[in-house]
Amino acid sequence: MVDMESKDLKWIKKHYGEKFSHLCRDLFPTLLDKEGLLQKLISEHFPPSRELYDDITKNNLTSAFKTYIYSLTKLVSGTKTTNLSPEELFDKAGYILYPECQTEADIQSFRHYYYRGGPTPEYKGGQPVPYSGEELCTFDGGRLNTNRVWFAVKKNVDEIRREEFKNPRREDDYGVSVLSIQFSRTNPSWLSIKNRYNHTIRDVNPDAAFGNNLDNIIEGLTQAFVEKYHITLANQGQETLEIPGYVQAADGKFYKYNLETGGIYYCPGNVIIKNGEAKTLDKDRYILLDHFVLDLNTNEIKDLSASQDSFPESVGQIKSVKRIPSQDGLTLQIAPVEGEQIEIVLNKHNRITGYSNPNIVEVGRDFLYRNHSLTHLELPKLQAAGDEFLYYNDSLTQLDLPNLREVGHEFLPVKNSLTDLKLPELQKVGSGFLRRNNSLTQLELPNLRETGRGFLFNNNSLTDLKLPKLQTAGDDFLYWNRSLTQLDLPNLREVGHEFLHANHSLTDLKLPELQKVGGGFLRCNNSLTQLELPKLQAMGQYFLFCNGKLRQAIENNLKNDRTL
Repeated sequence: MVDMESKDLKWIKKHYGEKFSHLCRDLFPTLLDKEGLLQKLISEHFPPSRELYDDITKNNLTSAFKTYIYSLTKLVSGTKTTNLSPEELFDKAGYILYPECQTEADIQSFRHYYYRGGPTPEYKGGQPVPYSGEELCTFDGGRLNTNRVWFAVKKNVDEIRREEFKNPRREDDYGVSVLSIQFSRTNPSWLSIKNRYNHTIRDVNPDAAFGNNLDNIIEGLTQAFVEKYHITLANQGQETLEIPGYVQAADGKFYKYNLETGGIYYCPGNVIIKNGEAKTLDKDRYILLDHFVLDLNTNEIKDLSASQDSFPESVGQIKSVKRIPSQDGLTLQIAPVEGEQIEIVLNKHNRITGYSNPNIVEVGRDFLYRNHSLTHLELPKLQAAGDEFLYYNDSLTQLDLPNLREVGHEFLPVKNSLTDLKLPELQKVGSGFLRRNNSLTQLELPNLRETGRGFLFNNNSLTDLKLPKLQTAGDDFLYWNRSLTQLDLPNLREVGHEFLHANHSLTDLKLPELQKVGGGFLRCNNSLTQLELPKLQAMGQYFLFCNGKLRQAIENNLKNDRTL
């Protein structure tokens, strides 16, 4: 019987917690017979973490974790072998494996698969339109300096439409219809299989399709690549392990990461993983926050990614920084060269969860674009915000922007935690404003005058909306807001196409100043029984299409019957 107080278990308990030590005791009694072996295997592959137990068990990975650890001792058989080439194996799996990319032009030739419309992409302003968040950073250039790159494309790729997958999963038919297979140029090499959805898949690592195991596509594929292309694979002969939110670096360790952008992983503990190599920043000098770093020697915040995030600029020049540790993380009290104190709150993973800045009047584009963890934001003097403000954040519950007057495109899209929002001074918004904010139930915009396309697109919790000063609305205004029952637009004069498409709960609508509407006006609003449009002069096609209850209202209220 294994000693319950063995040195290995005591060490594991100290560095990984009591629950993890109990798990190891139950899973690895044979390994515990040899003192020091289990401690060595765990420490060489997992940095100390009190969360590893929860991350393994909540993802039902206990069995996979056990298999992986035993495979490190060579107790599990190695990679399957085959006499077929990678091209032949991919052919059997239903793919075409294209030749290894030798030039930047070779890589760019696959870019069209990430545009709307695929091989026949949609165009806007003369340029093809990519799916938002789905274009690989591989296409940004320079990838061949660090990786060998192949693309494999499903033979029936033209039949697999993105629009048919309402709830994307990394390995669904669309997700794996185009694969980018990349081996780092390090020795040994590390494999990354990139999914077609890219960053729109959030529950698992998008750069680890099929668990970064070619044999999960078809048996023997790993060995076929290794032999034909003379690759020394770092974990060859081992079982693979994939833990959501973790990445395995070239040192063999699995690191929990906060976010990945441009192929670089930003991790708790001041760890950055680039091209597979893990580097720990000096904790006495640097503080890693999301993909930014605060240099305590120079009092500067820099963006380590290739993004255009305006967050560092919003902080401005720093005079001094005071660090206040807490059980939950760290608060940074920043004294700027000019202005009042700024506060940045970090959780224990060094993710930004709170930001208060009483000085900033305007922020540029991509403000905290890739941040997922921000829960509260206070910018009391902010008047203008650029495009893609808090684009990926899905944790926001408190937002204080009392003087905000104008915002660009894609302001707070897909925010599933925000329930109540007041923007008392907001006058003009770009396209995609608050789209897919399905928890939003209260919204106050008393001074809003103009909206871009897709205003409140698919916000299914909002029931009542008053926009007393709104005059102009772009295409797809309140498209698919199925819970909306009350709407007040007393000064609306002109709207674009597909106004209030499929709002199945709205029964009564008065638009006393409306003069001009685009195509698809009020299409498929099957509950509407009362409609007043006393000043309407021009309308587009499919006007009131599929609104059977409104025939009488049309006869009573339409004074002009003109077509755009």
